[in-house]
Amino acid sequence: MFPKKSISASLGPRICPKCRLVINDDTAGSLCPDCGATTYPQGYCPVCEDYIRLPVGALCPKHDVELEAGIPPSINSIALGEAVSWVTIVVLPDSLAAAAPRIRLEAEGIPTFLEGERMGSPGMYRQATGGVKLQVPSDQAAEARIILSQSWSLPSDEKADFEDLL
Repeated sequence: MFPKKSISASLGPRICPKCRLVINDDTAGSLCPDCGATTYPQGYCPVCEDYIRLPVGALCPKHDVELEAGIPPSINSIALGEAVSWVTIVVLPDSLAAAAPRIRLEAEGIPTFLEGERMGSPGMYRQATGGVKLQVPSDQAAEARIILSQSWSLPSDEKADFEDLL
């Protein structure tokens, strides 16, 4: 039913084919603690950026790409359980104004955090807190500031081509 590949449990979560239980514990071995069936490694879809409840080598149902084995390459430099010192790089009026800079930083692989994001209605932000604080890990603050200071525009010849379409 499932392809047989020898991959150790330390390479990512495993799943039981009978009860569909996901096992994240490396010490659990290759048997399901609930039903005793042999588990198999879950496949990782690089497009979904998540584990799928299918074996390694199967196709992702959404993207038709082969599911990979093991732990995916880390996008963020934050290890599990590691304490992070967050630094405010910009204060914005509300969470909507922070969306574009946050997306830009996360696209570059810099993790972000919005302090005060859930304070209340947008009108309350400026009065109560002075806005939301876009924060990044302290070791990536300089790079984040450089990225946010950059502005991009189309080259002049491409602008002319684009304006013809309007």
